[in-house]
This record gives sequence, C-alpha cells and structure tokens, in this order.
Amino acid sequence: MAAIPGIGWARGGLRLKMAATLFACAVVSLGIGTIVATYFGERALRAEVADKAVRALDADMRDLQRQLDRAMYDLATLSETNVMQDVLIGDGIGAIADSLAAVRTRYREFAFLVVTDERGAVIAADNLDIAPGQVLDIYQLEMGLIGLPMAGRFGMHPEIAGESSLFSVPIRADYDPDTVIGVLSGAIDMGWLRERLGQVQIGDEEQGPERALLLRDGDGPPLYRTEAEAAGDIVQRLMATGAQGTGNTGSDLVTTARFPADNRFWHLDLEMVAGLTEEAAFGSITQLKRNLILTSALIALIMLAIGWCLSRRLTGPITAMSGAMKRLSREDWDETPDVTELIGPATIARSDEIGLLARSFDRLITQLAQARARLIEQSEAEIAKRNLQLDAALNNMSQGLCMYGPDGELIVHNQRFEEIYGLPPGAVEPGMKLGQMLRAMRAAGHDISGQDTEFMTTIARRGGERRMMTHLATLGDGRALSVCCVPIASGGWLATFEDVTERKRDEARIEHMAHHDALTDLPNRLLFARRIEEIVATTARGHQHAVLYLDLDHFKSVNDLFGHPVGDELLRQVSARLRACLRPSGVVARFGGDEFAIIEGDIASGEEARKLAERIIEDIARPFEIDGHQIAIGTSIGISLFPGDGSDAEALVKAADMALYRAKSDGRNGFRFFEQEMDSSMQHRRTLERDLRLALQKDEFEVYYQPIVNTGTNRVSCFEALLRWTHPERGAVSPAEFIPLAEEIGLIGEIGNWVLERACDAATDWPAHVRIAVNLSPAQFRSQQLVDQVARALERTGLDPRRLELEITESVLLRQSELVLSILKQFRGMGVRVSMDDFGTGYSSLGYLRSFPFDKIKIDRSFIRDIEKGGDALSIIRAITGLGTSLGMTTTAEGVETLEQLNQLRSEGCNEVQGFYYSPAVRLGAVPALLTGIGAPLPADTSPQENGAWLARVSA
Repeated sequence: MAAIPGIGWARGGLRLKMAATLFACAVVSLGIGTIVATYFGERALRAEVADKAVRALDADMRDLQRQLDRAMYDLATLSETNVMQDVLIGDGIGAIADSLAAVRTRYREFAFLVVTDERGAVIAADNLDIAPGQVLDIYQLEMGLIGLPMAGRFGMHPEIAGESSLFSVPIRADYDPDTVIGVLSGAIDMGWLRERLGQVQIGDEEQGPERALLLRDGDGPPLYRTEAEAAGDIVQRLMATGAQGTGNTGSDLVTTARFPADNRFWHLDLEMVAGLTEEAAFGSITQLKRNLILTSALIALIMLAIGWCLSRRLTGPITAMSGAMKRLSREDWDETPDVTELIGPATIARSDEIGLLARSFDRLITQLAQARARLIEQSEAEIAKRNLQLDAALNNMSQGLCMYGPDGELIVHNQRFEEIYGLPPGAVEPGMKLGQMLRAMRAAGHDISGQDTEFMTTIARRGGERRMMTHLATLGDGRALSVCCVPIASGGWLATFEDVTERKRDEARIEHMAHHDALTDLPNRLLFARRIEEIVATTARGHQHAVLYLDLDHFKSVNDLFGHPVGDELLRQVSARLRACLRPSGVVARFGGDEFAIIEGDIASGEEARKLAERIIEDIARPFEIDGHQIAIGTSIGISLFPGDGSDAEALVKAADMALYRAKSDGRNGFRFFEQEMDSSMQHRRTLERDLRLALQKDEFEVYYQPIVNTGTNRVSCFEALLRWTHPERGAVSPAEFIPLAEEIGLIGEIGNWVLERACDAATDWPAHVRIAVNLSPAQFRSQQLVDQVARALERTGLDPRRLELEITESVLLRQSELVLSILKQFRGMGVRVSMDDFGTGYSSLGYLRSFPFDKIKIDRSFIRDIEKGGDALSIIRAITGLGTSLGMTTTAEGVETLEQLNQLRSEGCNEVQGFYYSPAVRLGAVPALLTGIGAPLPADTSPQENGAWLARVSA
C-alpha cells in the first residue's frame, strides 16, 4: 500500500479551519442554490401558469366544438326519421310539427327548428314565428340542398336566427340516398351556450376572482362575457385590447383559442379569450421567493452551529486515526492484518471517535474476508443453479434431445426422449454408445427398422460427412417421429426427436380436403381427372369405360323456395343415391353447384352405360324427404365412352359435357350419348357466341316495328319494337336462336338497353297518341341499373314516359318477385306503362295481377289460332277480355292473321290486335306509311285481300 502523506496541518488549528470551511461552503452553496432556484423556479412556474391557461382554454374550445358537433349530429339524426320522409312527399305535416316540438324539448341546445322543401319553402317550424310556404334564401340552406351539412355564423340571419347560429342538414330520400328532398335547420340557443360557457374555469380559483372569459364572433360584439362583478375591470380591458394570440397584454395574462382549420365550424370565426391579472396569476411566486430567502438564511445559521460542533468531535479522532492508517500503509501484507496489533488495544478500546473508527476498520477487514468466502460460495451456487436451469430447459422441451461427443458416447439427454420411446428410468445413462441405445429402444418394444439403423450408423460414423441430416422414423405403435441430427463444432452431434404424428394426420386431412368436395365428401374435379387417368393407364386393350356427366333439373328452384340449407341437404342425399347406383369400382365426383360426374370402369358395352343412366334417373326422380318437405327433382345425363369418345380425362369429360348440353336441350330428365356432330354443334354455338359479342360493335343489329291497332278506331295505337340480327355471312339470325344465347352469356342487358334507346328515339317522330312497346328480358331484372337505364333513355330522347310500354312475361315474376315488383312500381312512378305478355300461358298469371296492376295484358297467339273453332280457346279469350275490362286494363290479342279472327275479337271486346293481318314487323322507314295506311278509307269495292296485298307492299 502507498504511504499516506504527512498531516501536520491538522495539528495547528484543524478545528477552526474545519468550522470555517463548513460555514463558507454552506453559505456559498445556499446562496447559489437560492438564486438558481428562484430564477428558474419563477420562469418554470410562470411558463406552467401560462401553459395551463392555454391548455385549459383549448380544452374548453374543443368541448364547445363537441357540443356543436353533437347538435349537428342530433339534427342529422332527426333528418333521417320516417316522419320527415312522409312530410316531404306531401303527407304528415302535423306529425312533423309535433316531432319538432318533442325533439326541441329533448335537445335543449336548439332555440327553434324549421323544415324546408327542395325549393327552400318552409314546411313546418317550431318556436319560430314564420308562415309555412315562405321561401328562405339562405346560403347554408342552398348547401344543404346539394347534400352538404352547414352551419352559419352567429347573427348572420337576424330575420330568423337573431344572435344564434343556424345549422342545416339535408333530408335524403329513403328510396335514393343520393337524392336530397329537403333541408332541416335549427338554431343554437344562446342561453344554452352561455350556460355552457359559464361553467368554464379560468385558472385556479384560490388565486382570486380577478379573471374573465369572452367568446367573440369574428370582429363583432362578444357573444359571452364573465358576469362576475370582480371581473368587470378585466373584461373591459380585454374588450379594448382585442388580443389576437397568447401572451401578456398590459397587466393581464391573456390567451385565445379558435376552431382548427380542418374543423367543420372553422368558418364561424369563433374566438375564445381568457384573461387573468398578473397579481392573481403570479402572486404565489412572489411569496415563494420571500420564503425561500428566509429559509436559506436560517439554514446557513444552522450549518454554522453544526460545523463548529463537528469540528470539535472530528479533529482529534482524525489525527489519531491518520497515524494508524499511516502505519498500516507502510506494511505490505498478503494475509488479513490484525488491526488490534497495528493500532493498539488501547486505541480500539477507546470510547471516542478514534475507537469507533478503529473498531469499524477492524470490522471492515473482517467483512472483506467474509465477503470473499461468500463470493466463492455464491459462484458455486450459481453454477449449480445454471445446471438446474439447463436441466429444466432440457426436460421441458417438446422435442427429445440427445447430445453425443466426438467419441460417440452420450453426453446428455432429456426426459422427453425417454417419454417418446417409452424407456424406463435409468435405461439411458451418459456414456452409452449408439449400439447400447438401440438395444434399449428394442427392449422398450420398438422394432427399429433397417432404415433407422442405417441412418443412425451414418450419423455415428467418424470422419463422415459433417452436415445436418433428417429422417422420418415410424415407431412400433404407429407414431411418426422426425429425427434431426446437427453436427457440433467439437466433433460430436446433437440429435432432436419430435413426434409429428398429428402433423402428418393434419397433412393427410388437408390433402383430402384439397381433392374432395367439402359438402358431400365426394372427389372433386381434380381427383376425378386423376382417377380417370389411373383407370385409363391400367386398362388392357379392348376394355371400355363410361363417363357420365350429370346436372340436376330445377335445383335452383329448390334453393329459391326452401333455402340453401335444404339445397345442401338435397345435394348430400343425391350423392348417397349416386353412390348406391355404382359398383364398388365406380367413382362419383361433384364438380360444383348441382353438377356431378361418374366414371364406371370395365363396362361390357354402351348398353351397360345406358342401364346405369336409366337407373340413376329413376333413383333421382324418387321424392326426397328433407325437413318435412317432399322435394321432387330430375337429372339430365351426358355419356361418353372410352376409347371411342376420348383417350384422356379432359376429352372424355368434355364429350360428356356436350352430351349433357344436348340432353338438357331435348327437354331434360333424360340422357344422351356423345355424338361427333355434338362437337360441331358446340363449335357452332361458340362461333355464334363470338359473333354475337361483336354484333353491337359492328352495328349488325336493327330494330323492326310491328303495329298494334286499336279495334275501336282501326288506327295504329302502338308499335312493338322487335330486334333483328343480320349476320354478314349467316344472313338473318332468328331471335329464337340468339336471344336465349345473349341471356345465357350476359349480353342481354347491353343489347336491351340499346334497343330501348333506339325505340324511344324513333317514337319521338311519331304522333303523340302512338306509343312504343319494348320487351324486357327476365335477365335484365337482375341488374340494379335497369330503372336508371329507362330513365336515361327517356331523358336523352325527350320521349313522354306515358308513351313508353315495357312488356314482361310472368317468368320475370317467377323468381325474386318482391324485387321485380319494386322495379315495376318505380316504372309506374315514372309514368311508364307496364304490360304482361303471353297472358294465360302460365299457372300464376291471376296471382300476379293481384300483386301488380298492369296497364295491359296481351293474349298469347296460341289462343287466337283456335278462336274460329270456338270451344275452350274462345272461352279463355272471353274470360281474359272480361277480366281486363273489370280491372281497367287494356287487352291486346297477338297473332291475328284473318278478318274472321279480327271480327271475333272485336265482338268479344278486345281493345287492340297485333298480327300479320295488318302487317309484320317492318323497318323504321316503313312506319310512316303504316301510320297513314292502316285504317284509311278504302274504296267500296276494295276487298280485304287487296288491302292485305297493299300492306304487304308497304311492309316490303
């Protein structure tokens, strides 16, 4: 140890020097601390007071914003009620007045409420002296009419709002959220606003009453001011200064707050100003400074007394102790020194500070020795603890673990390894070789396979390839085990053992789900194709196989009538019946929806496939019992044969699909074998589909017009628009061929809209009493744009909606009748006429007449052909015309070709007729001649045949 320097300075006045030094340090420290604490403390407190005022006022401004937001929300909620809708369509004005009064009672923030229509005219008001019908020309009402909620500045509308701010929100139509049909407005009650502002606290109330709050509306007079008598003076000074920021104005601490620029009420230009006198704000800081100075002086005096006392008690012991320390510092020792021997027993036995320090030093040396012993003990305990932690980590792993050294002996393993292999305690010990480990596994009942042994031998071989290796082993009880061996830098290796039985089962489940239908658990399209390829690959020459492609008839109707759960159960029961129809070697698959496919291998001939198809049709035709419903469906089947119809899965399924298409075309609930001409027919259909997609672009469509003649005036009252397609190579294509195809591929909506616009445009040049009739396809009613398309066509062409007739068949109403009826009512609301075509051919026509009052019913041509024979046809026509007369509907007969038919229909009271007797459908250029020629006076000797010849020339 280094020697301690001399201490002679302590012998001459150490006590006085120590006392003086302590006193000087105390005084200097307290002085500097007092100055620093006073300066920075005052700045911090002043900044805190100002910041607190700013934050408090910002919070109050945000609270005011939330109150105004709440008022705007309440107003918007009221605008969406049913009573608003009823009033604005001309009904329930008394109800809205009562509703406004009730709402204003519940939401006290509104001084009054007023409702205006889309022209700004007042419909109803509460607590406002204004007459209904008076037109309000106010900016935010105009903004509300274009769909924007607005709030006006305070005092901008003295004629209705006074000092209040007027809030306005649009009232939207319930049938179209984008249409604004009125405006609901309400004025914020200033009494309510002042009540909220009166609750605002400015600063700490314990600081005195000299504080004030103002709410300004731009540069105008204050909307609110603190009414307390003590705040009168500061209110006047705040109003005089017109502060525009945060800071000191005169002797007042002033802060302001405004709505942020991105707030919906920023344009109201509201400004909240708060003021607090400097004396009230910072009086406590001045008092704190005085208290701090007095406290510092008192502490200095106390430190002087303490320093004098300490100097008397410390100088002697320090001098004595320094000598002992100096003696200790001169000696070099390795073992723990005897302090009693160095200082002397008398010094240690003293009762003064020297004795205390000596005894403390003795204890310190003893404690250091004890600490060294404890440190050694703790190190040993830490090692044991880490060993326990390592054991806990190893034994709580989800994987088994074994570590081998470079010599191939086991170093460590965990309990999970023993659990995986079912080894008894003590069966595995450190130092075991790999062969001993394998014997322990066999003793536990595991038949280690040759692959497992080879893998472990490869790992244990010295000098072998040093890389990570994995292996999948199977235990005797069927469990799957993943073994992974990783080489260690020291030369050994680490092996982990993981039970992956559940993972393998999950993978098998996923594999099953990827190749099977989730609803029926049948093979899907992918697995079915694989099965076909497997059967084809293993087929001997001369063997035949059959592929059957099935489609359930009327399955969609089951879903529509009974719901999808019943439809799903029906598919499951159909799957069970299909399985029962097959041999054990047959495979049935579900391709999706209601489509199934079957592969039946090794059939003797096509006759066997025919019998299978008949058996399936018979079984599927039997009613299904599901949830108390008896459901009857059918199935259509297409059949292809290997090898004649295809040599692989794709070709066979494609051939069966084409045969199914032909079976469905032939009337369903039957089967057809694939024939080569079906491929040609399908190619023809695909070509026709391609040409149909291009027909609109190439302007190959044309609208023809067939006249409908009024039987009373014998003049044309309407034309029916009929679509014709002239292909540049095929010539005229029948509508019966391309219209169903357009519906199937989704083009009917675009084509129908084109026909509608062309027909409306053509009708604008006809006399005002002549209407135009346009047919609508059932597929067009699936689009939500149908009503908009009709409205746009009328708007673009300028055609009077009363001159447009839309013809539908009852098949349109067969599904989704509620949606269709809603669309038809919208047509009626526009003024468009609606007629039912082919009336009397369906089972539900009368029911639909009850659901919707049609303007016209058209009698199908099948009844007109047999009218001259009398009997049932004449009775049906008589019943329909009588029904139309009683319901106020026009009746039109289609397919009139002879004068006798015309006279019979006229005598039965039929209002209109349509057919070749007058004219077939003609081009637009021939319409004027029909308008002037049909019903024109003829010479007395002109026969009906001559009249028909003239009309034929006109039509041509």
